[in-house]
Amino acid sequence: MSRPPFQPVALVRRDASGQIARQLREAIAAGVWVPGERLPTEQDLADTFEVSRATAREALKLLSATGLVRSARGAQGGTFVSVPVAEQVATQLGEAIQLWYRAGNVTVQNVDEAREVLETICAGLAASRRTPEDIGDIQSAVEAAQDPAMSIDEWLDWDLAFHTAISRAAKNPILELAMMSVHLSRPATNTVFVDLLDRQQVLDQHSAITQAIIDADPAAARAALKNHVSYLDLVRRDALQSLEVDDVPLSQLPLKPARPQQ
Repeated sequence: MSRPPFQPVALVRRDASGQIARQLREAIAAGVWVPGERLPTEQDLADTFEVSRATAREALKLLSATGLVRSARGAQGGTFVSVPVAEQVATQLGEAIQLWYRAGNVTVQNVDEAREVLETICAGLAASRRTPEDIGDIQSAVEAAQDPAMSIDEWLDWDLAFHTAISRAAKNPILELAMMSVHLSRPATNTVFVDLLDRQQVLDQHSAITQAIIDADPAAARAALKNHVSYLDLVRRDALQSLEVDDVPLSQLPLKPARPQQ
């Protein structure tokens, strides 16, 4: 299959290095250059875009910061297309999502709907694809959260570890990244309802999900996950009612309950 040629677009006057980096990034995504292939030199880019070599160098530095390229010195050196490691992608995506949550209009109800759809699918896939290591991670999170003396913050950390392990066991990196966006909302959404949760009820629900995954029963895993999310949704609705609102943007959290009418 032939690859598309690189077709540079004329730059506007401001932020030339950023514009070059953006065009190179889009070209890499389109397959103009593939992993392991050398990009044009600083001088070639400078000539192509009619900018100084320093500006072209800054553009390549911007690309390097995203993990899309790596630099090598020597006779065979240059700037080469690379594949960002999963951890780097997750960190960059996580930072962008958190900023979006704080500045945008994503609501608690949006998170609830996305979580139910995505995690139900993940639970079913996890029951079909889990490995012994996955089962160990899921069980460890459930067992660690059983301590009644555990602080709420530590308990929520183990709760997150449990759900993250399920997402990982689904063996679908796209779903795992999508679930990460849901998990990143939880420090905010937890402030709405965490004090109303029945820990033992949550642990029982986690145990039911875990057993279905161990039993390799996708239908049972999906049903157990739906039961868990339905319980969380009910608690959250009660909490929002106490705040005298039907829904709330994440950018407005944490909230305090409304004062009782005098």
